[in-house]
Amino acid sequence: MDIEKKEKYYTILVHSDVDSRVWSLKIHYNWLRFAFIFISIVMISIFTLIANIYLVRNELGNKIAELDRLQEKVSYKAVEIANLESKSNEIKAKTKLLEDYLAQVEDLDRMVRDITGKGGYEGDVAIYTTDLGADIDIKNDTGEIFYYDFADAEDLDSINRILDNLIAKAPEISLKLSEDKKHMEDHIYMVEHTPSVWPAQGVLTSVFREYRGRGHYHGGIDIANKVGEPIYAAASGVVVFADRNKGFGNEIIIHHGFGYMTVYAHLNKILVNVGDEVTKGQKIAEMGNTGFSTGPHLHFEIIKDNVQVNPLDYVK
Repeated sequence: MDIEKKEKYYTILVHSDVDSRVWSLKIHYNWLRFAFIFISIVMISIFTLIANIYLVRNELGNKIAELDRLQEKVSYKAVEIANLESKSNEIKAKTKLLEDYLAQVEDLDRMVRDITGKGGYEGDVAIYTTDLGADIDIKNDTGEIFYYDFADAEDLDSINRILDNLIAKAPEISLKLSEDKKHMEDHIYMVEHTPSVWPAQGVLTSVFREYRGRGHYHGGIDIANKVGEPIYAAASGVVVFADRNKGFGNEIIIHHGFGYMTVYAHLNKILVNVGDEVTKGQKIAEMGNTGFSTGPHLHFEIIKDNVQVNPLDYVK
């Protein structure tokens, strides 16, 4: 015999104080159980969501704090790099100033070597060659940005102090070098305008102050060679005479300054004109046999302060 399963219901009574009426709500057991399960799932879901939001919020806060720290480090690094660049630019400017002073030293050095043929300090003067314009080396680490390395600043500060000390002394040194350079230029000018170059190749046939008879003494030296041999200026100067002069034949007289004049006589051909500026060792004529001459030769005189002097004391 079939037994009908009795359905379970719950009745909810609602009493109203207004009209003393009672309402009843009959709910099947299965519906009530479904409502309980649904509400439980919703509550658990809400709780889980709130918990996840809280965790995510904390994690986000940590990330933001970490980003702030990294940003602070980056900003700090940027400031320090800017300071390094400023110091580097300052050092470049000071180095350029010192290079200008050094150029004066090198000019003076070249003058000394040009005159003496040796000495000086070319090749011995070392300049600080580190490239101060190079990029500052930021440590390459994949997981961290490092704070500025103060060793770089200390190096630049040390260089800066050295440059400051040099620059403090540089004006006095520069003034002294300028004076030395002026003295050296004056000396070079005097050397260039002082007779010292042998005026011609050949055989010395007559010397200074050689007696010629009748109370006449030779006023220079004679150098014999063939006609057409080149004649050179014994020093730099200005041609004041270039023409025929009685017994001297074709003659050139050069004024050198510092009281010096030189005379070149018995020339075959004159290659300069009055007013020409000639340099020491420049070809000015050709040897000849003009005037009162017993054969092709050069009569050469050096006059100092209007007095004839021995050319052999000057020419080398």
